[in-house]
Amino acid sequence: MIKLLNAGFTRLIKNKPYWLFIIFSIGLALFMICASYSNMKSYDEVIKVEQLILNYSTIIGIVIAIFTSLFLGVEYSDGAIRNKISIGHKRTNIYLSNLIITTTTSLLSYIIFIVIIVIIGIPIFGGITMSISKLLALLGCIFLTIIAYSSIFTFIAMMISNRTTTAITNIMIAFVMTCIALTCFNKLDAPEQIQAGSLTNAETGEMEWTYEPNPKYPSEEERKVYQMLADINPAGQMFQIAGRATPNLKILPLYSLGIIIVFSGIGIVLFNKKELK
Repeated sequence: MIKLLNAGFTRLIKNKPYWLFIIFSIGLALFMICASYSNMKSYDEVIKVEQLILNYSTIIGIVIAIFTSLFLGVEYSDGAIRNKISIGHKRTNIYLSNLIITTTTSLLSYIIFIVIIVIIGIPIFGGITMSISKLLALLGCIFLTIIAYSSIFTFIAMMISNRTTTAITNIMIAFVMTCIALTCFNKLDAPEQIQAGSLTNAETGEMEWTYEPNPKYPSEEERKVYQMLADINPAGQMFQIAGRATPNLKILPLYSLGIIIVFSGIGIVLFNKKELK
């Protein structure tokens, strides 16, 4: 395992997608600081550093999907996996080493983002207003969700031998998870009552406005289902952590751990049975 990790991290340092991942995180942090500073000056907005820290989490899943596909996609195309097996490395160790590398890179990119926001953002916008304990709890949830993302995308990359198919599949999954999360929140945010108007005077155009029950307002059972789907979905977790209400904040890490265990366990079993061409 140690040899696999050493070789993997050595390849990582020379890997262009890795540096693009890091550069993107740095560039996004600088862009968010500049955009927020402009809003503060133009519209006298109050900018919270902690919100900037949390905002990256809403799109990081798509970025991880792209990086994992590009980094692990060559494992089959250049024969690296077959070579590792031929020299005696266990398939379980190969799978876990790749998971550790993609997870470490994903976490590192987010940590770099945080460091830049803190170093540059605090002198400009002021200190963190949220309690440190709450911020650490939110960051802990984000880190676990990043690992969950990495588990899902590593599973796909290790199951599919074609690099292009891997990239398309992972990116599509990331977008689908985002769309599902937004759909769930849209349903949960539906108003219980809607405003309806009726014309009372055709000559003057006078209207009478009343409130009526919203026919699209989800029932209590439907709300529980939508909330559960949002909680299980890594994208849904990230949107909640980044600024939405988090009624199930304590349970989100359990869902992330479940995703990590399930996808890693199934991935190891299937990879050990996979026929390599």
